[in-house]
Amino acid sequence: MKRPSLGFWTVLSLVVGNMIGAGIFMLPSSLATYGSLSLIGWGVTVVGVILIALVFAKLSSLLPTAGGPYAYCRSGFGDFIGFQIAWTYWLSLWIGSAATIAGLIGYLSFFFPEIATNSSLSLLLGVGITWGLTVIQLISLQAAGFFQILTTVLKISPLILLVIFGIPHINCDNFTVFNPSGESDIMAILNVCILTMWAFVGLESGTVPAENIENAQKVIPRATIVGTLIVAIIYMVVSALIIGLVPNDVLQTSPTPFVIAAKTVFGHYGALFVALAAMVAAVGSLNGIFMLQAQVPLAAAKDRLFPQHFGKTTKSGVPAFGLIITATFITIALLMNQSKSLVEVFKFMITLATLSVLITYLFSVLSELMLFLERPDKFKKRDLVGALALSIPAFLYILFAMIGSGKEVMMWGAFLFFASTPLYVLVRWQNRK
Repeated sequence: MKRPSLGFWTVLSLVVGNMIGAGIFMLPSSLATYGSLSLIGWGVTVVGVILIALVFAKLSSLLPTAGGPYAYCRSGFGDFIGFQIAWTYWLSLWIGSAATIAGLIGYLSFFFPEIATNSSLSLLLGVGITWGLTVIQLISLQAAGFFQILTTVLKISPLILLVIFGIPHINCDNFTVFNPSGESDIMAILNVCILTMWAFVGLESGTVPAENIENAQKVIPRATIVGTLIVAIIYMVVSALIIGLVPNDVLQTSPTPFVIAAKTVFGHYGALFVALAAMVAAVGSLNGIFMLQAQVPLAAAKDRLFPQHFGKTTKSGVPAFGLIITATFITIALLMNQSKSLVEVFKFMITLATLSVLITYLFSVLSELMLFLERPDKFKKRDLVGALALSIPAFLYILFAMIGSGKEVMMWGAFLFFASTPLYVLVRWQNRK
């Protein structure tokens, strides 16, 4: 059977769609603690993610194989680090999915206010969304790819309309609230960087299903760079707009900041439209993440670094076991956070997911340098200079962003990272048998 092929527009929509999800629609509330200082943090993050995107673009042309960060780290550092990165990246995807579902439910509460106060109802909705999207993935990769293009177009359109018509309504006094957090400006920027980095998680999305992409060596780098630049521009403009439209004290407590902004510009019906767009954004982002979160364990299982069941696929090439296990973990994560408010759940989950994915980025940006060391005959000296010029500043930015995650999240991140070691031993034992 012919392997399903993904073209440039599908890959671009995967990159853009995975980044523009519930994150941008929920983040203004999480960032309101830092006032207009958050725009400086956005700027720092944009520079950092562009560097990371350039590194991934280069790696995808050197190693156009499935698995993305996992494949690069395994090639550069060997099996054990490759396994750790597959595990950590997989964790970041399903933890991030739980956060995105919390954001989606927050916007649903605009239409049905009882959702915000009824934890059982919000949990039931979250579980339904999780398994509904899993069923879409189980149908076929091509069906999921078409759905991704559709949702990407639908969620970008209202953002553009809000920017065009919202500028005349900006209140410049809102920007005078610079840093109400009480922390130093440097520490505040660190905290903003870890939160805003979440909004860019997914820039590597095009590299993961490389074996299903037509002309992967050209399509993946182009889609990765173009997609990251598109999203960076949208984020910076929209974030400044929301600060200008919504007073800081309102922004800090609202789970639906874009609805408030849209109501200021378009009235009640405009708010309804933007709330719907936010839900489409969340669903589209989840669809893209669900496409990826079974592909990484699949690639690792093919290399005999993950339990063999993750490597099994249906006749249409869908990794059904990985999808079902991942959906089960998302359900457990939703159950564990049932007692917390939607804003609290979203903030904690995105910080933990971002820290996890930053670990994979950290090793990925160094993988290119390791490839130069391991295979010097395949590269020229000028290639090494270019790799150093990108990898070193990208590495420093990632360390800078990780510091902002805080002690509690760092503790959980370290625990989850090292908890995988017994699983690696088990897999090796199975391989030996």
